[in-house]
Amino acid sequence: MAEEKIGPLAASLGRERELLAALVKDEEDAEGLVAFALHRRAFLDWCAAFEASEKREPDSGEIRLFLMGETAERRIAAYRERAAMMIDAPKIDASAPPAMPMPAKRQPLRTWFWPWGFSSGFVVADPDAPMNWRGLFLRLLMLGAAVVVTALALRVFVVRA
Repeated sequence: MAEEKIGPLAASLGRERELLAALVKDEEDAEGLVAFALHRRAFLDWCAAFEASEKREPDSGEIRLFLMGETAERRIAAYRERAAMMIDAPKIDASAPPAMPMPAKRQPLRTWFWPWGFSSGFVVADPDAPMNWRGLFLRLLMLGAAVVVTALALRVFVVRA
């Protein structure tokens, strides 16, 4: 966690006061206070990242540029929205019973034509899985029987000799 430093931050106090006034409407505005705390956390994280990458503290011009982005209307609205979500987040009650478990994954529907379900041998998700030859053979056997029955039915009912 980064610590606040006084050095070049003194030049940015005016911008900080403007940002505080933009985020916090009055003394009772908890959402604004949390939003300002989120801004301070982002600022301290930025300072730490800057020092890590540049091997020096940011000067007043760099801090001013960072704070210029922080005072944009979208950024202020985003901080307030995030603060509202944090305040309205449901509290976890340890004495409450646990939530219902997720239902087990449903098996695929089986049809009269495929009574053994679909083969896992056709799944590409695990190419190292062994092929289900028995299921494949039974499906091909049923398909062949369906072709023979269809051919016989066509011969009897449609083709007149």
